[in-house]
Amino acid sequence: MPIETSPTIAPHGTDAPRLRVAAAMDTWIVSGPGRQISALSQALKAQGVELRVFMLQRSGRPASPFIAYLERAGVPHVVIPDEGPLDTALPGRLRQALDEWKPDIVQSHGYRMTTLMFLLRLAGLGVPWIAFFHGATDENWKMRLYNRLDRMLLRRADRLVVLSEENRHAFADVAERVRLIHNASFPIPPDGEPVRLEHLRQPGQPLIAAVSRLSPEKGLDLLIEAIARLSAIGRPVSLAVAGDGQELAALKRQTTALGIEDRVHFLGLVQNVTSLYSQVDAVVLPSRPGREGLPNVLLEAMRADAPVVATAAGSVPEVLAIPVSGELVRPGDVDALVRGIEAALARGRSPEASAARAKAIDRFSLERRVAAHLSLYGEMRPDLLTRAPLGATVAATT
Repeated sequence: MPIETSPTIAPHGTDAPRLRVAAAMDTWIVSGPGRQISALSQALKAQGVELRVFMLQRSGRPASPFIAYLERAGVPHVVIPDEGPLDTALPGRLRQALDEWKPDIVQSHGYRMTTLMFLLRLAGLGVPWIAFFHGATDENWKMRLYNRLDRMLLRRADRLVVLSEENRHAFADVAERVRLIHNASFPIPPDGEPVRLEHLRQPGQPLIAAVSRLSPEKGLDLLIEAIARLSAIGRPVSLAVAGDGQELAALKRQTTALGIEDRVHFLGLVQNVTSLYSQVDAVVLPSRPGREGLPNVLLEAMRADAPVVATAAGSVPEVLAIPVSGELVRPGDVDALVRGIEAALARGRSPEASAARAKAIDRFSLERRVAAHLSLYGEMRPDLLTRAPLGATVAATT
């Protein structure tokens, strides 16, 4: 990652213009991308950039936990009523909200906001548009259709941000507009009651965890198969799965068929994930290739000094490039996953491994991501930004 100068707000005395960035997101839960945006908003403020979140709230549903999260963090946000997939007035409400605030740049996060921004572009919205691709899911035919549409419309943005070289190659046809900006590692504020896992431990046996959406590309079926093989060779471990999704029933049937339902525990959504990392002996990310960006769970677990096992998908190899920082295994290979789990448990939280994890996540600091965003914003609005060095900040962009 090269050292670059990063743009800062051009000084104009006390009347200096502030760069306004609208981040349009459609999320109900407090997700990894949501936490990234919240931390980024707070960090950009010190650089003279106001990043405001524009989010949807489905009518008739309880208030999104993400709204409360933003409020606790002090992140400015606008909540836009949403009547559902057939809400034809939604583009107009989003347009009105943007017109009232007058952002200098708009970011879209997720297929629905990408679609809305495309429609607003057709309707004449001239604000520079940056689309973010966070990865895709294969949980059902509807999501596959949405993701295919998303990949088409992402190419219409002025800039397209991806999280891994793997993702960048997928958009090679618009390479001149693609920018790679990695997720950042930062402390996660406490959110909700701590999860308790003591009752899941079996005497003398390790407890590992997976924190993931329950969809096929996340490879949890491979991890469950690995748990069964470990039991078969006399090295049993228990698994706590934090997350929800349409694969839940199928994964439960798999544990029953393998006779390990007493070793695999499905926790559902866990808000306070930091309380989970400290209670397990390893965190495993068994993702299949082609859909992963840079998993927030990987950075979070390593910051909490949890031993990690992860498949070589997305930007995972870059994160685990520091020797002994984690176990990198071949995607789709259950035997490799078994060996990785055994190695992670043997290495544990040794001083050498802990130091390697700390060194690894330093390469993905929030300061790097701020520098990368400022550089990108400088491309979009050079009239409001001027290039000036930010000390020795290293831009996490190419």
